[in-house]
Amino acid sequence: MGALNGRLSPLGFHVVGKVDNWDKVLDEVIRNRFQSLDPESGKQQAFGWVLLNDPFSTEFTNPAIYYGEHMVGITMRVDSVSVPASQLKLHLARRVKKMCLEEGRDSIPKAEINRVKEDLQAEMMRQSLPTIKLFEMVYHLGEDRLWFFGRSKGVVQTFMELFHETFGIYLAPDSPYTNAARRLGEAKADRLLELEEAQFVSGLE
Repeated sequence: MGALNGRLSPLGFHVVGKVDNWDKVLDEVIRNRFQSLDPESGKQQAFGWVLLNDPFSTEFTNPAIYYGEHMVGITMRVDSVSVPASQLKLHLARRVKKMCLEEGRDSIPKAEINRVKEDLQAEMMRQSLPTIKLFEMVYHLGEDRLWFFGRSKGVVQTFMELFHETFGIYLAPDSPYTNAARRLGEAKADRLLELEEAQFVSGLE
C-alpha cells in the first residue's frame, strides 16, 4: 500500500484513450469486484477491485471511486492461499504410514500416494487463511496519467489486463519515449531515437 500512506513509490503509466461512459465503467468495476476464494473450488488465487480506503468493501458508487474532480482511486486486492511443501510432506508421510498400519500393507503404490497427496493438499488449503495483498491505483483524468502501487512483473501484468477489461482503454508504461511522444507527438519522438549517444565524460585510461 502506498497511495494513502506514502510507503511505496508507484509505477507511472500514460492512459491511452478516453473513457466514454463512466456509468458503464462503474458496472464493469462491480462485475470485476473482488470475490473471496471458495475453499471448495481448489483455486489458489483470487483478485479484483475493492475500495481504495477499505480493502473489505466492494460497495461501489461513483462518489466512492472519485477523489476530487479529476482523480479516480481504486485498489486491486489479491488473495492467495498455499500449503508449504515441507508441511505437506510431513503430513503426507504420516497419512501414508497410518494407511499402511490400518490396511496391513508394507507400502502404498505411487499412484495412490499421489491421489492422497492431492486430497491432503486440498484439505490443508481449506483450513488455511489466505494472504491478502493490496495494490492501489490513482488515475488523474485531466492529465491521462495513472500511478500503480505495485512492482512485481506478474502483479503489474494482472493489473494492466484488469484495468483494460474494466475501463476499456490501455496503459503505456512511463518512459522517456512515451513522455516525448505525449508532448511532441510520435513523429518527433521517433526522430529522437535516431540521435547518437553523447559522451559527457572522457574515457579513463
